[in-house]
Amino acid sequence: PTIVIDTDRLRQQNMTTPDGERTPVSESFRRIKRHILANVSNPDSPAGTNLVMITSSLPKEGKTFCTINLAISLAMEMDRRVLLVDADVLRPSVSAALGIKIVEKGLMDVLLDGIRLADVLCNTNIEKLSLLPAGRRHSHASELLASDAMRAMLKEMAERYSDRIIIFDSPPLLATTESCVLAGLMGQVLVVVEAGQTTEATLTEALGRIGSNNV
Repeated sequence: PTIVIDTDRLRQQNMTTPDGERTPVSESFRRIKRHILANVSNPDSPAGTNLVMITSSLPKEGKTFCTINLAISLAMEMDRRVLLVDADVLRPSVSAALGIKIVEKGLMDVLLDGIRLADVLCNTNIEKLSLLPAGRRHSHASELLASDAMRAMLKEMAERYSDRIIIFDSPPLLATTESCVLAGLMGQVLVVVEAGQTTEATLTEALGRIGSNNV
């Protein structure tokens, strides 16, 4: 299916838009994405650096806002495609933030039912940006993120979609233990900090849960 993202709604929320309009926010994410792309292109980087996880210490620190902005900014690159994955399966918020109708099948259905990944990917009206929704809710959704099925899916993503940057909106590090396991499977991790709110102690504890294999 193809879903339509309302770019006017993005603009009203002070988000990056695919028309390339230069705003303080869009310029900030242009700078951030250069670091990500440099790591992906670096021949000395470990495998899987195209798997990029966006997380935070605690809920409501702005990680979904940053995830969407970063995904759209990366999709504006001439030679890159982007897959945006709503992996915060306990509190999925990407679809709501984009103003689109919730898509029934997604990440959880791939992990639970063995549905082909290609069958649940959604094209969008933003060129070179695809979406993998969270899918149906499940009582063991958190455990599924740390499962062998998740590991196999990430391996398929990294290898089969090697031309893509795959961005994961993931659970906060201190909210679930599974998000820490997921972080260990990523090539790159970005941690969002809410200015003036996130304490140094909270951030230190969150960073301590990320493995040393990540960029």
